[in-house]
Amino acid sequence: MDRIDALRLVIDVDEKGSFSAVARQRSIATSTVALAVGQLEQELGVRLMVRTTRRLVFTHEGEMLLADARRIVAEWDGAVGSFRDDGPLAGPIRITATNDFGRSRLRPLLDAFQSVNPAVHMTLMLSDDTVDLVEERFDLALRSGPLPDSTLRARLLLRGPRVVCASPAYWARAGKPDHPDDLIEHNCIVLSRPGAPLSNWPFRQGAKHFTIKVSGDRQASDGDVLRDWAAQGVGVILKNRWDVDHQLKNGALEIALDGYNAGDIDLYAVQPGGAPSRRVAALVEFLAEALVSSRAGG
Repeated sequence: MDRIDALRLVIDVDEKGSFSAVARQRSIATSTVALAVGQLEQELGVRLMVRTTRRLVFTHEGEMLLADARRIVAEWDGAVGSFRDDGPLAGPIRITATNDFGRSRLRPLLDAFQSVNPAVHMTLMLSDDTVDLVEERFDLALRSGPLPDSTLRARLLLRGPRVVCASPAYWARAGKPDHPDDLIEHNCIVLSRPGAPLSNWPFRQGAKHFTIKVSGDRQASDGDVLRDWAAQGVGVILKNRWDVDHQLKNGALEIALDGYNAGDIDLYAVQPGGAPSRRVAALVEFLAEALVSSRAGG
């Protein structure tokens, strides 16, 4: 067994949890899996896993090799895939995105992608925190920018402004603001971060950039909750346009202060360094086309 195949088995062992489960999946003998891992351990001079009759645990050295194995196999698959671009896409994709965007926009798109690529297996993690793609072994992240400088690869998927919005009922009750300064008198619902709620909202008037510190009676760490509260008439939110497109179209929310662009926010597909697998590259292309099409249609 060559090293690439051996590394694939190591990855499979991590995902399946046992040699026997990997053997059943691949229709090979359990001893073949054990032999491949044993040969790697002998070549490297370290123990990669601690195995008992009840469980299997990767050692520190095993975790290090596992991270490298995922990168090496992905780069190899990407290189080979460039010569074999007519076969069906197959294999796992681990992807992370923010809670709100992941639920409202990304999940349906992943469903659509898998409907035509059933051999691709998705793992989706939603978090408003920035996840370390390399450490957590993610293939792809959907992140809003501008992005900090890093060794990660990023592709711009979508451009759009942030907008101030609330329900028609709220505006009827409280009155629409004429200037960002008027937001001080409104019940503004803000995204909460540990120890630092995002209560300084940015605006631009011509060439002048300024911020308004807003406040209100509610905060939440999940953007989806903020959007629902706003649609129910609780208060005012500042959101990426693509996060509220549906509510703007059906009239649940209305924009105010559109003459004071609150700052463009861009959506990026971010990947670890190195060549992506063909399935990840295909997913990025699919998302780019679908997001632009949905914006054009709206």
